[in-house]
Amino acid sequence: MNHCELLRPLLLQGLLRTELPEGNGDFKKWISSGNYLVRNIPTNKKIDIEINNEYSFYHMLAFDSSRMACASFETMENIRAVKSLPKSFCWIAIKSYYAAFFSAHSIMRCFGYTCSQLERGHITQLNSYGQALGITNLIRPEAGFFSGKYNSITRIHAIDKMKNTHEDTWRTLVVCLRSISDDVLNVSGLTTHKQQLSANLDDIIFRLTDRGRLTNGSYLSQYRNAVNYRQEHDSWHPYGKHNVKAEKIISVLSKWQGESVTPPVWKESQDSYNFFLTCRDIVSLNYLIIQLILNNSENTSNIYKRWPSKLLSMAAAA
Repeated sequence: MNHCELLRPLLLQGLLRTELPEGNGDFKKWISSGNYLVRNIPTNKKIDIEINNEYSFYHMLAFDSSRMACASFETMENIRAVKSLPKSFCWIAIKSYYAAFFSAHSIMRCFGYTCSQLERGHITQLNSYGQALGITNLIRPEAGFFSGKYNSITRIHAIDKMKNTHEDTWRTLVVCLRSISDDVLNVSGLTTHKQQLSANLDDIIFRLTDRGRLTNGSYLSQYRNAVNYRQEHDSWHPYGKHNVKAEKIISVLSKWQGESVTPPVWKESQDSYNFFLTCRDIVSLNYLIIQLILNNSENTSNIYKRWPSKLLSMAAAA
């Protein structure tokens, strides 16, 4: 994907100043820390959290973004074809899915989105913080998966309780990518470059939604389920006419470190082609965003330099 430098002004700028944290600094830990105010509880499934300590908030996002990027990149490095089973791509598909899933989480956090599981204790804490400020509404006191978006102008991180960990992650990614695709057209830069980057992001959305059929963007999840639970797409033995040889898939997946190469559609299977190309492109976008943060980081101890960058250096040296 070309011209990703245009995303620079759209990133949360606080990520450029984050440092390596001591211990676990994920979203749950941040909720437990209490570095915020519960400003409003509009319904029993929504909470508006006011960020009164941006340093802590940005470090939480950087922590989760970095660890997810590491998980994604390490997974990609572990994808291999089995020489004795040249048609076997079942585990390649499953690994590719999780690499893209981890990258989806990493990408979203770079633009202020979160998707995280909260336990009952976290909800109880949030309710008590709201009551302390005179809020009478309460969120339902039960564990759940929450999606959120940060507004840097109001300093409100609004979180909503969702239903499905995977499907709602993809739903949130689609919302995130659509916002970036629109906003990048308004940054400084050559119009043709902005339009090209926006079109590339729209193409990922097009494939995530299976050409608009799945508005929640769950195509990758559905394909993974078909392979993992129902042994479909001729990915397991005995292989059928829609099988794609593993080396053909690997040749596409291997070009995830920013290389803009779109292969011809596979005659064996359009579904498999869309799945693997989309997985690769999501990881590739994550990689390019991490590089953008690294190149613009304002300190030498930035967590992105210590974690994903070090991992990539280790893999390259092997």
